[in-house]
Amino acid sequence: MPRHIIIFGITAIIITVIAGYLIYTNQNPNDHNGADLETLVLDKEGGIDLDACLERGLADKIIVLESEYCSACKIVVPRLQEIERELGKEIIYLDLSKENDQNRAKEFKIWPKWTPTVLISCDVFIGAYSKEKYKEAIENLSY
Repeated sequence: MPRHIIIFGITAIIITVIAGYLIYTNQNPNDHNGADLETLVLDKEGGIDLDACLERGLADKIIVLESEYCSACKIVVPRLQEIERELGKEIIYLDLSKENDQNRAKEFKIWPKWTPTVLISCDVFIGAYSKEKYKEAIENLSY
């Protein structure tokens, strides 16, 4: 096979891979509906700015962002379900491996960088915490 055809083929493959990577890494969860409230990517623990929290209607919510293939989620979800039963608080569980739950997260204009991510009002917890830590944060809610 002529050398220039091989070089052309390899170049085409490299360009295709780079273009696919750029398209994939530049996906913005905000692109789904063009709404004017930007999607907040939850990528660090701590608190969400109060204005952003209120605009998204999160101040009175407890939301667990999990995924089917997340091993830490399999620890966190049962802990939170226990707390839910003990305290009688409603917790919203969104499995981001499911399209319906992805859409619900987008309705809140939030998207986690990692799972599990737990929102307790405006507080963000990434990873697995003890039952006591979650329970204390939930008990401190004022709604």
